[in-house]
Amino acid sequence: MTDIDDVITALATRITTGMAGDPIAGRVYAYAVDSPNPPTAIVLPGDGDFVDYDVTFDGRDDFALIVKLLVGTAVSRTAQAQLLGYLSRTGSTSVRAAIYGDSTLGGVVSDLKVEGARSYG
Repeated sequence: MTDIDDVITALATRITTGMAGDPIAGRVYAYAVDSPNPPTAIVLPGDGDFVDYDVTFDGRDDFALIVKLLVGTAVSRTAQAQLLGYLSRTGSTSVRAAIYGDSTLGGVVSDLKVEGARSYG
């Protein structure tokens, strides 16, 4: 069984690895930080019910995680363009593409799915 802490840490590591060459790569955190310096990605448990225990007969669990992306002020055109790049489906600045670079997070999970984005702004 994989602990949620292991999955959060592995996801943060995967984003760091997959985003190599982008400024966000050095600012990906597996835990909330007091004073983030944009651009930053923070991996956290999801809102509401974020663990579904024993979804398979062999006792595997499902975890819902959130990757919070902080890029700057909402009125900054540069920050908005950067955020849209991170939210892109593909490309060198796509967080989704970085995550799918290893859908087992180094063997920590059996599979994963990036479901979408929300709360833009």
